[in-house]
Amino acid sequence: MIDFRYHLVSLMAVLVALTMGVVLGAGPLQGKISDTLSGRVEALSKQQAELRQVNEDLVKQANSASEYIGVLGRKVTPGQLTGKKVAVVRMPGVSDEAFNGINEQLKIAAGTIVNSVTIKDSWFSEELLSYRDTLASTLAGKLADKVDAKVSSQQVLATALGMGLTSADKEIQALVSNLSAGDTPLISKETLTDPAQMILVLSPISSEKDTKAGGSQIDLDFVKGIDGALPKGTVIVGSAKNETDYLTKIRAEKLEVTTVDGIGSVMSNTSIPFALLADESGNNQAYGNEHYASQLIPPFPDAEKEESK
Repeated sequence: MIDFRYHLVSLMAVLVALTMGVVLGAGPLQGKISDTLSGRVEALSKQQAELRQVNEDLVKQANSASEYIGVLGRKVTPGQLTGKKVAVVRMPGVSDEAFNGINEQLKIAAGTIVNSVTIKDSWFSEELLSYRDTLASTLAGKLADKVDAKVSSQQVLATALGMGLTSADKEIQALVSNLSAGDTPLISKETLTDPAQMILVLSPISSEKDTKAGGSQIDLDFVKGIDGALPKGTVIVGSAKNETDYLTKIRAEKLEVTTVDGIGSVMSNTSIPFALLADESGNNQAYGNEHYASQLIPPFPDAEKEESK
């Protein structure tokens, strides 16, 4: 059993160590400790200044690159989509700034936006699953061989939307009205005029959009349905910065659809018209510099051919 003398000796040892530490710290070691700390602080301050300068240089380089791409885009983009009719599908969570910038880029390329629709949260809401299942079973019979019994209701509805935006058949065009009708419309229609030859889908930055009414999970069957309706001429624009981003999941699943990341950026906007043309010609790629990108930019037209026109 440990007696009182053991505790007393231990306590005295601790007190002696503390006393020596105070004496040394206030005396012989004070200057060394102070010099060491001052040196550390000076080194960290210098490192911080260097990192700040590196960051400023990188920002300048990025801005210069964006400016260069913008100038290049303004030279080669005009007229690239002449005679092309485009349908723009805006998914929940896409900002007005990104939407307006992309529409402006399509106009610069001389593309005609014949159809423009916005997907509502109700399209993906868990609470309306039964309603969508019923609607999908009603519309499936009008889609001929575009869908089969194995695909989900989401894919059936997306195929109906894609076909409605691109078909010259009046009965098929009416599918878009079916999706926008009723007390719980799945889409809102901004513009609906002629059948489109290309479909541009603007996807959200996140794969999940939080809503106060309940969770809305944006699944990949939506893209499968749209691309199934128009396998050539469909492009998905979005963000692939994070693994949870919707565009990242499309690429990770290796869906055979052309994608452009960096939505809203100069490089993304410049790439969109050329990505549409590339996909229409059967060149399917993931363009940009974010997760799973396969090429930085789409192929641009031959400069000599453009100058000779």
